[in-house]
Amino acid sequence: MGSDKASLQRNHQTMKDFNQALLSELGLDVVVAGGSSGIPDLIPRAGPLAAIYSVLQTIQPSELLVLPVDMPLLTTTVLGVLLEEGEKAGVPVCYEDCYLPLYLPVTQALRDYLDKVFTEGCDQPRSLKRMLTALHGRQLPIVDANALLNANTPEEWQRVVKMLDNLD
Repeated sequence: MGSDKASLQRNHQTMKDFNQALLSELGLDVVVAGGSSGIPDLIPRAGPLAAIYSVLQTIQPSELLVLPVDMPLLTTTVLGVLLEEGEKAGVPVCYEDCYLPLYLPVTQALRDYLDKVFTEGCDQPRSLKRMLTALHGRQLPIVDANALLNANTPEEWQRVVKMLDNLD
């Protein structure tokens, strides 16, 4: 993207603030991983799995709802379905072929998996997809594909912002 995605403006609100508002609307505590104001990455530039690992090394939650900072059309409805299905099933839950957002129960199996993949010298890929498979996670059918659009380039950001303008 060329800039900190958390500071991108979505309707006069940063993406970080937007995500915090979504979680607050769901009645959830907000924990920020990475960036200058969040839990520091113990393993820098190692992706979302490393952010989850860093959070679990810092605090002791019983479950996580992991959001990416680059989905400006995300809704509480989409997140609520993940939360409800995940709590019911007791396993990691995401949408089909879209590994974030992610409901993640914090179990010993999760901790053991992360400890293993972040052990120095381990050559196992550090991917959410691999983790979901190892922990017998579920993928739900996508009901709102637009809500799961992410923006990784300035061009994608502009396209999604235009979609947002059309929703207003």
